[in-house]
Amino acid sequence: MQNIPEFSVSEITSLTKNILEENFGLIRVRGEISKVKDFKGHYYFSIKDENYVLNAVCWARNVELLNIKPEEGMEVFAQGKLTTYAKGSISSYQLQVDQIDIHGEGALLKIFELRKKKLKEEGLFEDKHKKKLPFLPRKIGIITSPTGSVIMDIIDRVKKRFPTHLEIFPISVQGTKSAKEIISGVDFFNTHSKVDLIIIARGGGGPEDLLPFNDEAVVRSAFGSKIPIISAIGHETDFTLLDFVADVRAATPTAAAEIALPEIKNLQRQIAEMFRNLKFTIELIFKNASEELNNLSKFLNVNSLKNFIKQNNSMLISLSRNLNYFAKNNIKDKATKITNFFLRLDNLSVQKVLKRGFAIIKDTKKKKIMKSTNIKNDQLIDIEFYNGSIAAKVLKKW
Repeated sequence: MQNIPEFSVSEITSLTKNILEENFGLIRVRGEISKVKDFKGHYYFSIKDENYVLNAVCWARNVELLNIKPEEGMEVFAQGKLTTYAKGSISSYQLQVDQIDIHGEGALLKIFELRKKKLKEEGLFEDKHKKKLPFLPRKIGIITSPTGSVIMDIIDRVKKRFPTHLEIFPISVQGTKSAKEIISGVDFFNTHSKVDLIIIARGGGGPEDLLPFNDEAVVRSAFGSKIPIISAIGHETDFTLLDFVADVRAATPTAAAEIALPEIKNLQRQIAEMFRNLKFTIELIFKNASEELNNLSKFLNVNSLKNFIKQNNSMLISLSRNLNYFAKNNIKDKATKITNFFLRLDNLSVQKVLKRGFAIIKDTKKKKIMKSTNIKNDQLIDIEFYNGSIAAKVLKKW
């Protein structure tokens, strides 16, 4: 018995700590995530298989670097190192996680279908909750990345269809921060900014990239929005849970801009058609009245006609007044609508837009510069304001 090694509890705990941390530096553990808790920005959770459970933690400093946010039921590969810790007077060990990857697309599809079923049963996807899009929104809020082709495609299509004021709420379109930022964007436009329509957009990507748009909290935020939402996530074949709860789903970000706004050329054609129809209706009314009078004059002799007119003079005067009143009011109503519409079109003229504080940037050859990427340091440019232009030199791009 005297040859058996003897250790204190502290010594054996220290030895265990050294063995674990020295022999398991950086490892990957495969399993299912469970019991996720977010405490002061740190994620505490478990990784389990059919036999055992391993405690895990991701410190706040690493959370923003994760590919995906840990969620209940996810089959993952968790990367990190084994460390020991004391809970009260009892020592234990855990995986200190610095990265998480999904264990195959099948795991993502499983989570997607389970969450979709749950939200559908709650009624979040029903058509009766869908809000009607405004015919001509005066201001559109866009929740997307401020860089990249998505926002430029939307801006370009809006300019071509019907120039309208846009307000961008910048977000990360993937990663652990993305879901919270999307929710913040929906809340901002619902409480602090007077927009008539919201577009939530991002370009294509793999299933892991689209995870924020399948987040349950994001779906519930969109469901609670008082402002209509168009979802424009990924490519035409990509579907997210946000698509099902949104008031309208667009196949692409460009398609979202086409859905949001009518084409100004079509509106102009419709107005011209209204004018033609109004003119035709008025001419037809007077033509029919004239023909009826002519027919009456043929069948009635002069004396009978005089007697008829005398007997029905009051009715004829009333009919004449009513016809005149109807024609005038109809013309006045249409003219007012058309005048108001052209006033709005006038407010969108280049000069009026410039007077509201905007400017046009041109190069020295008077060619418009649409993107900041087309400007180089030390380049000479012209800046056109509503009351004149100035020449400038680009010192530094941000």
